[in-house]
Amino acid sequence: MSRWNMKYGKWWAIQWSFDGWVSFGVHLDFRVRYNESVSRFYGPYVDIHFLWFILSLGVNPIYAGELDLKTSVSRGGINGDSRN
Repeated sequence: MSRWNMKYGKWWAIQWSFDGWVSFGVHLDFRVRYNESVSRFYGPYVDIHFLWFILSLGVNPIYAGELDLKTSVSRGGINGDSRN
């Protein structure tokens, strides 16, 4: 599996990966959560999945990928173990 590429700010993130996966859909998360790996709050946010890209809008959406990094391949996000 190839690495996720990403660009992000406090209120947005765009991620892409050309590893053979395609995705279509919208993910809404209305909760404010805490990412222990990077000691940051994130959410609420929305992810828009289209082909090889994910556009995320909300509060610190790049930190929302912690659980997905451990359990699935559904999105990128910052890997707290590497302190990116």
